[in-house]
Amino acid sequence: MYQEERLLKILTYLNQHRTMSVNDICVHFGISRDTARRDIVRLVQEGVVIRTHGGLALPELKKEISSYQDRLIDESNSKNQIGKQGARLIQDQETLFLDVSTTVQFVAEHISAKEITVVTHSIDNVGILSNREDLQIYVLGGYLHAKHRLLHGSSVIDKISEMHADKAFIGATAIRSDGIYYPFEDDARVKKEMARRSDQVIVVADHTKFSGKSSFKLDFDWVDILITDQDIPDEIREVLDQKNITVIVCQENSQLGEETSNE
Repeated sequence: MYQEERLLKILTYLNQHRTMSVNDICVHFGISRDTARRDIVRLVQEGVVIRTHGGLALPELKKEISSYQDRLIDESNSKNQIGKQGARLIQDQETLFLDVSTTVQFVAEHISAKEITVVTHSIDNVGILSNREDLQIYVLGGYLHAKHRLLHGSSVIDKISEMHADKAFIGATAIRSDGIYYPFEDDARVKKEMARRSDQVIVVADHTKFSGKSSFKLDFDWVDILITDQDIPDEIREVLDQKNITVIVCQENSQLGEETSNE
């Protein structure tokens, strides 16, 4: 049995019984304790369970990360403006990495550049761009995460490492004075590899991300441009200035927005 199938069965068990011990997992699936512990670590990283002494449980008070569809609705007007601005930076015949992000999805919706190549592991980015006959789409393959609308796994990172892009558009869960944060380690690794393999890295994030918190960091050293919708807190702006990161603040009724750069 593949790990993904086993994890789904563990979650089904938890929905009925609320808790499950390491020994329960071993007996239920006929696996070793080391394998059971790896399954627990994976589910904890996904944010759907909490670790307990001797096993795992469904969170009682812990708020689960919002579904992709719910996040798409939140601040949708701001994200749309950010997406428009981001799409203006794309030139004909470029190759792009498009991250899985509700704000990056708005970038995809507004792309007007011709003969581009899009590399993505986002189901929704593929759906948005699939009716364009003047561009190529390369889908990064892996396991399907239906809730978050993406493909994931080591094969995604392996394939990105073999490619090169002119630009990478990536989202953010939280932005703090020491970097950009994401809830899952694998997600942060994908973004870092996209950044590593791109000539220019563009982060798109609405103002709510500057008051958020998350776990796994991407250093500002990888970022060239940040597009957002409101003024950035002073302590973060100071760091961005030091890193020579161009900041574009979108204004809802503006064609170009406000651009700030030290370059």
